Amino acid sequence: MAHHDQKIATMLSDTLHTLGGGAPDTTPDQGVNLIQDWIGIVRSDVSTQWVAEPLEKLRDALNANDMRSVERLLRDLSGQTIDLANNAAEGNYKQDLQNLSTALKDFAQGMAS
Repeated sequence: MAHHDQKIATMLSDTLHTLGGGAPDTTPDQGVNLIQDWIGIVRSDVSTQWVAEPLEKLRDALNANDMRSVERLLRDLSGQTIDLANNAAEGNYKQDLQNLSTALKDFAQGMAS
């Protein structure tokens, strides 16, 4: 379990770092790889498996280079992430998930500009 927790902590950190660079500094391939890693993580826990579907849609939109859908899906995922943070049983991820939600929303806004 400690390995799983460390993987989640590392993924949260990597994702926040990637999103913090802003849309111009992040390639679709980087996004697809990051999303694929997240899909594996959320599928490994029954309480987060529902997050796999929106992540798969985001991955597919990136692969199709459909940036309008990517922006919309990022905004949707931001809302789902804050819901997850607010309902997360494990308080140690609450703040990180709230930060991730904000980063997703900010990244989507950066794409719209």
